[in-house]
Amino acid sequence: MKPSVSVVFASFVALISAIVLVVFIRLPVSSLWRGYNILYVPVELEEQVVLQALEAVGIVDVVSLSKQQQPVYSTFAPVQSIVSTQHSYLRQRENYFFDRSQQMQLFYVPSESMEQAQTVVDFLQSLPGGMNAGLEGKTTYPWMVPLVVFLVFLILVVLSRAKGFMLTVGFFPLLFSICIPSYSGAGGALLLLYCFFLCSTFWKRKDMFKAIKKSALILLFGCASVPVAFMGSWKEGLLFLVTIVASLSLCFVLMNWEPKKSKGFMPVPIRSARLVSVVSSVASFTLFIPAVAATILSISLLFFGYFPSDTSINGLFLPAPARYTDTMSFDSVSFQDNGQQAYLEEELPSLVHYVDWVWDTLTYSYRSLHELQVFELVSAGETLLLPSYRVNQEGIIQEEYTPVYSLDDAFISSVMEGIQDGAFQIEAVLKKQNCFTSVVYRRMGDFLAGGSQGQVFIFLSLFTTIVISLIAGIFIWRIQK
Repeated sequence: MKPSVSVVFASFVALISAIVLVVFIRLPVSSLWRGYNILYVPVELEEQVVLQALEAVGIVDVVSLSKQQQPVYSTFAPVQSIVSTQHSYLRQRENYFFDRSQQMQLFYVPSESMEQAQTVVDFLQSLPGGMNAGLEGKTTYPWMVPLVVFLVFLILVVLSRAKGFMLTVGFFPLLFSICIPSYSGAGGALLLLYCFFLCSTFWKRKDMFKAIKKSALILLFGCASVPVAFMGSWKEGLLFLVTIVASLSLCFVLMNWEPKKSKGFMPVPIRSARLVSVVSSVASFTLFIPAVAATILSISLLFFGYFPSDTSINGLFLPAPARYTDTMSFDSVSFQDNGQQAYLEEELPSLVHYVDWVWDTLTYSYRSLHELQVFELVSAGETLLLPSYRVNQEGIIQEEYTPVYSLDDAFISSVMEGIQDGAFQIEAVLKKQNCFTSVVYRRMGDFLAGGSQGQVFIFLSLFTTIVISLIAGIFIWRIQK
């Protein structure tokens, strides 16, 4: 049988989709910082030895302690009095370059240089006293995700009456979970697999597509799979749409390119799809499979962390953002919301403290030296007024106030623009996080979720998968009862 043009085209679409999934494979990385990974070495090793080793492999854009400079100077008062050296911003900033125990010195290496940095780690570990050197954020593959999806796929194939159909349309959701091993993507793949499993009841029957379109249960699982996949990130969502298109293309090929027998008897289902109920004993038994699988992934997520732990040193606490975001939010409202912490309680100053320090530096020459110096963050909207005097028409000396600085969106924007992305300053690392987040010490290997794969959305995707499966199961149970 010669394949038609439509079959060839559908096969081509499936092939291109497979290439896209493989090319855009995304392996999770348990990195604490967006755009940077921390290289930690024992403090016994000199900093210059580490920097020379990094430069030898072509890594020069490293943020280290010796490269830190005073970011801003006041042209009117380049020398300023410091009430407390211990709690000044420039002094506290040095904490970024040591772990909490002060036993490890830290270097911030660009994420794109991870492979070369691992070579440096191997070299440093061979040096006397460098055995505990390591690199935070190693790429790890979460085998639990594709394994759970594969087991569900295998169970549905065994229980399906149309095993050839299930094997064909379930191939791409399985490939998606292998190439994009995320928890949210797995939730979408589970729902899509069960949608295909319910569709297999109507396979090769008359009016199959009409029956599928009228089945609320099939539409529930199929339509819900898309937003669940998008909860991880829009990139994962787009690749999931590619997965759906590829599965439907293979289904079309299977329908239209089966060898026809010239002799013999080919069985055809007598009852049309409209006369067959998708609610069967098998469907009732398997409706809870997505919920069980999502529960297993949730337990894995809670007990083992988003990714496998990366703890070469037990109990190593490193500086890390308290939260992550994809949307840049450097404005006066965000500044005020994140500036509620007491200044003296901050071991690791954030960009809120940096903006406050820039404000103090620039306004120092306009303030009275007799003012009481207290460690309080400046409030958004505060304005520095410079008094001036003039003689009006009546010959009376009149006092006027001219605004010199105002801590508003424009001031914050100018401070952020002054932080160069390619600079070797720790402020550039903080700016890369897109928000005025506080910075805390976090144990390496703990639950991590950077960027668009926020912790809330990951749990929400699995929770949605569980709820949809349970609601459908209860609905079928009530009908049959």
